[in-house]
Amino acid sequence: MTTGLVSFAHAAFVAIGGYASALTVMRLGLNSWVGLVAALLAAAVVAVIFGLILLRLKGTYFFIATTAFGELVTLIFIRFTNPFGGAAGLANIPVPTSITIPWGFTIVFESKIAFYYLIVAFNLVLLSIAYRLEKGRMGTIWTGIAQASDLCGSIGINVMLYKMIAFLVGSMMAAAAGAFQTHYLSHISPDSFGFLTLVNYLVFVMVGGSKKFVGPLIGAFLLTLFSEALRMYEQLALYETIIYGVALILSVMFFPDGLVSLPGKIFGWYRELNKRGGVSVPSASPNQSADIELSQP
Repeated sequence: MTTGLVSFAHAAFVAIGGYASALTVMRLGLNSWVGLVAALLAAAVVAVIFGLILLRLKGTYFFIATTAFGELVTLIFIRFTNPFGGAAGLANIPVPTSITIPWGFTIVFESKIAFYYLIVAFNLVLLSIAYRLEKGRMGTIWTGIAQASDLCGSIGINVMLYKMIAFLVGSMMAAAAGAFQTHYLSHISPDSFGFLTLVNYLVFVMVGGSKKFVGPLIGAFLLTLFSEALRMYEQLALYETIIYGVALILSVMFFPDGLVSLPGKIFGWYRELNKRGGVSVPSASPNQSADIELSQP
C-alpha cells in the first residue's frame, strides 16, 4: 500500500502500539485484547493528527519530516519516566490473555509454540486485509496517486483523503505488530525502535521488492532467517548491520525491483541464451509435434 511516499515513521508507530498495549494492561489492569484495541486507537489518533501535517509534504521533505517524527516519539518515551519508564522502558509485561473457546477449550499463550500460532493467525488476517485493499479499487487509486498525483486531483479524486487512509492503515498495522511484540518479549524500551530498526524495515522492503505484494514478505523472511543464523556465531552477529547494508547495495545494483523479480530475470536470461545459441522453438499445430530448428550463427 503506497501512494508514492516512503514513510520513516513506521518504527514510531510500532513503539506507540507497544506502549499503549503495555500501559493498558499494567496500569489499568485490563486484558491484552483491550490493550490491542488501545494500541490501534492510539496509533489512529496520532496518525490523523500528524498525517494532516506530514502528508502535505513530498519527496525529501516528507522523508525528513517523518524521520524527525520518529525521533520525537522516541524522545518523548525517554523523557517521561512516568508512565513510560524512561530510557529503561517497561519490564515484566504479561503475556496475552488466554482465549476461551466454546466447549471449554482454553488457549494459553505462555509457551513460544502457542505464541507462534497466534502470530501466524494474526499475520494472515493483516495480510488478507492488505491484499484486498491493494487489489481493489482503493489500491488502484493509491497507484494512480503514486504515478500522477496532480492528475488524480484534477479529475476529482481527494488525494489528501486517500493518502491519509493509506497512512492510517499502515500506522494501525504497525501498532498492532508492536503490541504483540511487546507482550512476546515482555519488555519494551525506546532504544528498540531507533533509526537502525527503521532502516532494517526498509531493507526488508527494498531487498524483497516494493512493487509486488509478496516482495516485502520475501525480504523479511529471508533476512530474518539470515539474522537468526548469524546469532549462532557471536562474532558474525556483530556485523549484522554491515551485512544488511551490503545486501541492500547488491539488491539495488543487480535487482532494483527486489528479489521478487528474480524469476522473471532468470526467464529473461534463459531466453537470451537461447537466442544467442540460435535455438528457436516454433509453435506446433495441434496435429503436429514441435520441431526444433537449429539456425546457423
